[in-house]
Amino acid sequence: MTTRIYHNERMLPPEKRVYLERPRVKKLLENAVKSPYVAVIAGTGYGKTQAVYSFLQEYDAPTAWIQLSERDNSPMRFWESFSRTMELYNRHMAARMRELGFPGTDDRFAEVVTIPEDELAPGEKHVLVFDDFHLLEDGPVLGFMKRAAQVPFPNITMILISRTNPDINLVGLLSKGLIVHIHEDELRFTEDETARYFQHIGIPLSAQSLADIYSDTGGWAFALYLVGLSLKKSPARQRGARTAMKLNVFSMIENEVFLAVSERLRRFLIRLSLIEHLSTDLVATLAGDGTLVSEMGKISAFIRYDIYLNAYHIHHLFLDYLRQKQDILTEEEKRGVYLEAARWCEKNDYTADAVAYYHKAGEYEAVVRVTRCLPMQIPSEQARFLLSVYDSGPTDLLEQIPAYHYQRSRLLISVGRYEDAAAELQDRVSKYSALPDSDFNRQILCGAYVELGVVGYLTLPDTDRCDFDVFMEKAAEYYRPDSYFAPTGISLSAWASKVGAARPGAMEEYIEALSRAIPHASGILGGYMSGLDDLARGELQFYKGNLKSAGAFAEQALRKAAARGQYEVQNRSLFYLLRIAVAQGNFEKILELFKALEPQLENDEYALRFTSYDIICGWYYALLGQPRLVPVWLKGEFSRESIGAFIAGFGSFVKTKFYYADKRYYELLSFIDSGRGTDSILFGKLEMKVLEAVCHSRLKESEAALASLKEAYGLALSNDLVMPFIEAGKDMRTLTAAAMRDRRHEIPRQWLEMVNRKAATYAKRLTGVVAEYKKMNNINDDVRLSARETEVLSDLYHGLSRAEIAASRNLSVNTVKMVLSTIYAKLNADSIASVIRTALERKLIP
Repeated sequence: MTTRIYHNERMLPPEKRVYLERPRVKKLLENAVKSPYVAVIAGTGYGKTQAVYSFLQEYDAPTAWIQLSERDNSPMRFWESFSRTMELYNRHMAARMRELGFPGTDDRFAEVVTIPEDELAPGEKHVLVFDDFHLLEDGPVLGFMKRAAQVPFPNITMILISRTNPDINLVGLLSKGLIVHIHEDELRFTEDETARYFQHIGIPLSAQSLADIYSDTGGWAFALYLVGLSLKKSPARQRGARTAMKLNVFSMIENEVFLAVSERLRRFLIRLSLIEHLSTDLVATLAGDGTLVSEMGKISAFIRYDIYLNAYHIHHLFLDYLRQKQDILTEEEKRGVYLEAARWCEKNDYTADAVAYYHKAGEYEAVVRVTRCLPMQIPSEQARFLLSVYDSGPTDLLEQIPAYHYQRSRLLISVGRYEDAAAELQDRVSKYSALPDSDFNRQILCGAYVELGVVGYLTLPDTDRCDFDVFMEKAAEYYRPDSYFAPTGISLSAWASKVGAARPGAMEEYIEALSRAIPHASGILGGYMSGLDDLARGELQFYKGNLKSAGAFAEQALRKAAARGQYEVQNRSLFYLLRIAVAQGNFEKILELFKALEPQLENDEYALRFTSYDIICGWYYALLGQPRLVPVWLKGEFSRESIGAFIAGFGSFVKTKFYYADKRYYELLSFIDSGRGTDSILFGKLEMKVLEAVCHSRLKESEAALASLKEAYGLALSNDLVMPFIEAGKDMRTLTAAAMRDRRHEIPRQWLEMVNRKAATYAKRLTGVVAEYKKMNNINDDVRLSARETEVLSDLYHGLSRAEIAASRNLSVNTVKMVLSTIYAKLNADSIASVIRTALERKLIP
C-alpha cells in the first residue's frame, strides 16, 4: 500500500502529462464525489486510475491515495498503512486510530468511525482513494470496507477503483443513494475523444484509419495508447495498426516498451517488481547509480513519479508483465532486493512489510529485532500476523536464535493463548535446564522465565496465584548484560492491581510480589514495571479512602516511572492524583495535573498517549456533568473486543461514566449485566456493582438498588474498600439513606452512616469544582431560549423532522440546523434524546 496527498497543484509538469483532458468524465466525477462513496469499476486499461488522478489534481479538497496490493489483506499491514495515510489529514486523528488498532468488529468500527468527526474541521471535504480495490479478498479488511460503506466516515468521500464489482453490497448502497457507480462504458473513449487523443499526441489519421482503430479498440484507453505508441515510431504503419491492435497486450508491451530499453534497465525493472515500496531513495539504492533512474524516465507512461509521496508507481499492466519474468533473477538478486526493501521499511516504521521482506530474505534475526521493538502488549491482529511469520520459518530457528523463543512467547501471550505459551515455556525450561551451562542456554532460560512471569502476572485475576515474582527472580539468575532484551514499558488497564479475589490480604500479597519482582524485571527489561508497586499501594489506599497516603504513593510512583520510561505508570499515577484532587475539591490542583499530562502528548515513545489522554478527559467531563465534551469515540457502543485488552478496558471503564452522566441507565445496566464491564479485577467488579446500584436507584427500582448495594458491600468488606461508594456522591447519599430506612438488606448501619456522610462531603466538593469550571469557561446555567428556538424545540419534541419543521415554520433546512445547533450548545447536549430530556427537566417546552 502506498499513499499520496494533493494540495490542489498539478502532480506533474504539463509537458510530462500525456493524458487527454475529457470534460465529460471530469463532470461525471465532479457529481459523483458529492456522495459519500464512489465506485469506479472497469476492466484493465480503461483509464480508471488516470481519470480519477487527473480530476483530483484540480479538485478543491485534501486528497489521499491508497494503492492496494494483495498483501493488504493482512489487517496489520492494512491498518498500519491506513492510519499512516490519515496522518496526511490530521496527525492526532491518525495516532488515535493507530492506538485503537484494526477495527475487526462492529463495536470497534463504531469507535473508529467517530474519530474523523472529532478531529476534522466541520464541513471540510476530504477524499480518500482506494486503487486496485479488487485485490481485497473476503476477510477482515474487506469487512472493514463493507462497514465503511454502510456507515461512511464523516466529511470523507471514498473512491474505490476496481476491475470487478466490489463485494460491499453495491446494489443495496445504490438503492440507498450512498454510492455512485461509474462503469466501463462511461470510461470508454468516444469516437470524438479518440480523434482528439491522436491530435493531442501529434498523429494525423485519415477518417478511415480513425474509424478502423475506434472499431477495433472499442474506446479502450490502453489499446489506444499502444496504437499511438506504435504509430509514433512509424507513421507509415497506419494500415497495420489494426493488426498490431489484435496482438497480445503483453507482446505489445514487450515489443514497444520492454525491448526498447537497455538490458540493464530491463533486469532492474524486474527487480523492482519484487517489492511495493518504491521510494526514490530505495529505488536509487537498488539502482546503484543515476543512469538507470535517468533511463527509466523514457518509459514514464508506465512508471510515474509522485512528487508528494516522493516515490514511483508502476502501471499495473506493466507490473503484471514484469512479474512474469521474475524467474530470470537469481536467488541472490532477489534476496538483495528484499533486504534493501526490509531495511527501508524498518527505518520508516512499516513494521508489517519490514517483517515480511526480512522473512523472504531469510533474515530471521532481523525479524526478531523488529518484533522486540514493539510494545510488550502487541495488538492482537498484529500479533497474529507476526506469529504466522514466526511459525512459517525454518524449524531449527529455535536452536539458532535465542531471542526467537522469547519473541514467539510474547506473540502467543498477545493473542491470549496463555496456556499454550506457558506449556511451551515450561518445555523449554525442562529441556535447557538439563543441558550443560552455556551463554546460549542461559539466554533461552532467562527469556523463558521472564515470559512465565508475564503469563503469571496477566492470569493472576483468574488464578489468584502471586508467583510471578518467583519466575522473574529465576530469570535474573540466568541474565547476562549483553542479552537480547530491549527496554520495555508495561501496559495497564484502568487499574494497577491484578487481583480478582475479594479475600483479605490478597491485595497486600500482590503488592509484596510486585516489590520482589520489580528489581529483577526492571533490570532485565530496561525499567519494566518501575513504580508499579508504589502505584498499586497508592491505588489500594485510594480505594480505602486514605487520600493523603494514596497521594504520597502516587507521587512516588510518578517519579520512579518517569526515571525509567514507564509511561503508562506515569499516566495512571496522574489519573489517581486527579481523582484525589476532585475528592478534595482542589480545582487549582486539577488544572496543574492536566498541565502535567500534556507533555505526554508530545512524547512519540508513548504509543498510547492520545488514547490515554482522551480517556482521562472523558472521565473528567462526565464527572462535571458535561457529557457533550467527552471525546466522541468514548460515547459509542461498548466493544466486546475490549475484554481483556488493557487500554480498551480503561476506555470501557470511563465509557460507563459517560453513559451514567448521559442518563443512559438501561443501556448501562445491560452492559453491566452482560459481565463485560469487570475485566476480572476486584476493583473493576466493585466499580460496576456500585454503578449498577445507583442506576437502579435513579430508575426508582428500590429493591434492585438495595440488592446491588448489598453485593457491592460484600465485595468491599474484606479489604475495607469505600471510595467507589463515596465517588457516587449525592446518588449514594440518597441510596444509603434509603438503606438505613429499610433494614432487610443486613448492611451495618454504622457503615451506611459513614458512607452517607463521606458521599455527601464528596458531592459538596464536586459541586465546588463544577462551579469553578463553569466560571472559568463562562458557562451559565440560566438557559434562555429565543422565541424561534422555543418553537423549533417544541416541534422537535412533537416528532417533526428537520424538513417538516422548516416547512411548517417557513424556514430553510439550513436555518433549522443552525437553530438546533444553538439549542444543543445551550443545553449542553449532544443528541436529540438528551436535548428533549434536558428541556423537559428545565421546563423549556411549552
